Amino acid sequence: MGTKTKIIEIANKLLIEKGFNAFSYKNISEKISIKTSSIHYHFPTKSDLGIAVIQKHYQELNQTIIKTSNRTSLEKINLLFLYYKRLVAQQKVCIVGALTSDINTLDEPLRVELLNYSNEILKWVTSILDEGQNQNVFKSFENTELKAKLIITNLMALVQIARIEKNNESFDIMTKMILDELLIN
Repeated sequence: MGTKTKIIEIANKLLIEKGFNAFSYKNISEKISIKTSSIHYHFPTKSDLGIAVIQKHYQELNQTIIKTSNRTSLEKINLLFLYYKRLVAQQKVCIVGALTSDINTLDEPLRVELLNYSNEILKWVTSILDEGQNQNVFKSFENTELKAKLIITNLMALVQIARIEKNNESFDIMTKMILDELLIN
């Protein structure tokens, strides 16, 4: 793994654990034993690094979409739930949730990248719901994009609540409730 990739990995870890404004280039340099000037070489500003972290998540999302393209809508929605369940188990939050807490202090290019990434997630979840409706697996919704947004925001909030409570039982119950609300009986 190259230096640039290591920097992105450590920044991602720190961002999810502490938040964007709670870590510095010094924290990263100490973790991988390089000078902060080396980080600045790859990422002149912290916003540049934040954008690179989001782009890493974007690539992972695209890989997930490709890998799951032949799966059913039910399998895809369950994989979405599994992603958030793993975050709960690790006492972490998703990148959107982590950055959103600092939204008022983010530079505009970073905020726009975050918005673009969250829109891609929304587009994917909307496509899962549309596919499920076409397969007669999911109920029909007047506005699938808004339903997708509701599901995503519920999952993000459930992760945050589970992190506060240090308890993931309600997460499992609530995701089952979300799924039951989607499924045609």
